[in-house]
Amino acid sequence: MNIEYRRIDGKPTEKKIKKSVDLLHQYLNEFISRDALEKDVEYCFDKGRVVAAYHEGELVGVVVGVQTPFFDKFHIGHIAVKERFQGKGVGTKLTEKVIPEDVGASVHLNMDNPEVEKFYEKMGFEQTHKRFKKPSKKTSDFKPSD
Repeated sequence: MNIEYRRIDGKPTEKKIKKSVDLLHQYLNEFISRDALEKDVEYCFDKGRVVAAYHEGELVGVVVGVQTPFFDKFHIGHIAVKERFQGKGVGTKLTEKVIPEDVGASVHLNMDNPEVEKFYEKMGFEQTHKRFKKPSKKTSDFKPSD
């Protein structure tokens, strides 16, 4: 299988952003809204890294991430590979290509998913902590303290 991997640098076209968001949202829609995902992807195009995988000109995988100064790690924000290309090393290659060589990397997993956990463990990632989130109450009477 001939897969071409490209790091997308510079100002992306709206079409590249849309195709990346479309693919990511197809697999991540139960965890993140399309609007939030689009903002994440645009941020990674601007401040981080985006690597795409193409087969015969078709986008078949994408990974986005950004350097996180408070952890001194590169954080993988989102990754997706079209189902028919899963299990063929595409996700592994995308992950390897997005992480800068001189820093470590982190990723947050959204659910207990043994297959995804095995994917990252196979690549040398180690579980270090659990993540807790508290939903916002979306009240308009919040005032920051002085």
